[in-house]
Amino acid sequence: MSYHDAVTDFIAAMEIEGVKPVEPIATRLASGELIRFRCDGDGKGRQNGWAILYFDDRPAGAFGNYRLGVSRKWKAGDDRSLSPEERAALQREWAEAKQRKLEERQRSEAEAARDALDLWTQSGPARPDHPYAVKKALDVSRLRQRDNRLLIPMFDATGSIWNLQRIDGDGQKRFLRGGRTDGLFCFIGDFSRGGETCCIGEGYATMAAVNRSSGYPCIVAFSAKNIAAVARLWRDARPDLDYIICADDDSHLERNIGREAAEAAALEIGARVATPIGRAA
Repeated sequence: MSYHDAVTDFIAAMEIEGVKPVEPIATRLASGELIRFRCDGDGKGRQNGWAILYFDDRPAGAFGNYRLGVSRKWKAGDDRSLSPEERAALQREWAEAKQRKLEERQRSEAEAARDALDLWTQSGPARPDHPYAVKKALDVSRLRQRDNRLLIPMFDATGSIWNLQRIDGDGQKRFLRGGRTDGLFCFIGDFSRGGETCCIGEGYATMAAVNRSSGYPCIVAFSAKNIAAVARLWRDARPDLDYIICADDDSHLERNIGREAAEAAALEIGARVATPIGRAA
């Protein structure tokens, strides 16, 4: 069995169970990490499909679809036992594919980081009459604007910009294609004092509202997936702060991903959790 055969069989097993990707995922599976993707039948902007694939003694993995309630484990068939030579060849193929994927991602992230810095430095101050800023009552003094899009910088722990969140007037949000998002954040408020409360949450508008209402400095993680990484980073850098993780209410989805992610992050760093009375904006 080759690496290609294993991936082909894995995707075929997914499709038999009704988990049918509408975008290429074979190359992404080489990362050995959990991936999300859009499936046949998903609504606009939804990514209900998930999968992870390993190449150890025998190729194995798991996949599912949140909308369909499907969750399955998979492994290469027993009738395809590998000889030591075949196993070694498969491991080499997987390692090479994984390295190619890593190098491709690093190049893409570096290019997006250069584009983000150029776009940020060449753009003017955000206008307070931007429709999204007006709707969300945002203080735009720390933001910039290019054409009709608000620009929100996404920093790493050293203060370098790696990406930008761009927000249209109607609230549509996009990151730069191929850009890094993991471990990146934006902050709102004054962090110069020690021993005070600090809030971490997903969206910029949500955390701006928390900052306005509480006076606490806030950290924007941009997504549920990123909250744990950002929480760990800030706990390690500023252990003097008392953290509250602000959960988005995703009860309209098949799983309340926002609340699950917030609770997991809070448990990991020993923080409190704040949940909204109504749905988060």
